[in-house]
Amino acid sequence: MNIQEIIDAFGSFYIKEQNNMNRLVQKMMQGSQTLNLKGIRHIKTEETLYRTSNVETSEMIQPYQESFTPKGNVQFHPNQIPLRPMKVDKQLQPNKIRESWLGFLSDDNKHPKDYPLVKYMMEQLIAKQVENDRELKLVYKGVYAEPTEGTAGDAVNSMDGFKKILTAAAAPSHVYPIHRVPEIGVLNKDEIFDQVEAFDDAIPEFLTNVKMYIFMSPAMKRAYFRKLRELGYYNVASAEGLSFTVDNTAHEIIGLPSMTGTTDIWATIPQNILHLTKRSKSNFDVQANHRNVDILGDWFEAVGFEDNDLVFASCETVGWNNAGTALAE
Repeated sequence: MNIQEIIDAFGSFYIKEQNNMNRLVQKMMQGSQTLNLKGIRHIKTEETLYRTSNVETSEMIQPYQESFTPKGNVQFHPNQIPLRPMKVDKQLQPNKIRESWLGFLSDDNKHPKDYPLVKYMMEQLIAKQVENDRELKLVYKGVYAEPTEGTAGDAVNSMDGFKKILTAAAAPSHVYPIHRVPEIGVLNKDEIFDQVEAFDDAIPEFLTNVKMYIFMSPAMKRAYFRKLRELGYYNVASAEGLSFTVDNTAHEIIGLPSMTGTTDIWATIPQNILHLTKRSKSNFDVQANHRNVDILGDWFEAVGFEDNDLVFASCETVGWNNAGTALAE
């Protein structure tokens, strides 16, 4: 925690003023949007490996005859989602702020671990930064990597996000793969209308009127609707009159902050998305360590799909074409 700039500017003494807490202007951060989507399933579990089984059946009906003629197959496909442990470790030196403008975050009548600074740090700074990290670095772009002992790792390596999961589940060797939509080209602003239409056309017709999310970056979503306007496909009085679904379907286009900077596109039904947690990520432990105060929190978390058969991604997104050949990067 660096307060030297405050001391250099305001002096190394406490300045008693009113509403000092309201003068702490926090940098704007990205809140959680991907995991707040309506319909996705949040599951609290005591397991570190979440296990389900996808059941697949073949045609059963046949013309009647007196002979017993068995028909139809039933297959059980294992589906397991590992929850990954992650943590927050933050150390403060609360006494550094006492003789400064930030002194209103201290209290001479309390132990440093009970200073208002500690509560402010947990509720305003750490909590918001955790949501920012999860949305922008984990939920979609995360790639789990074993930590190096004694070295703080990067947030992006705390768990596998949807991109890694999609890519792995699209591989030809996967026992129960997701659907690779035929190549539509990398999403681009000039062709995005035709690309989205072609992507949606590849989704089976029986899902046409089933609520489904089609995911892309916010920039690509804006480009899609700008292209609609350019082509003259809508004429409304205000943005409130816009429909964010693909024509004649129940498939809604969603721009995810977690996909910022990508040209990916994928889709599934909301309830097929799982967000798994073990232990609360908001329960932090505060420990006094000589003149320092340590804030610690740890939990397990994962995202995944309940049924890969309801997941669709463009070949460009997952890096495999429909022939099972890896696409050039």
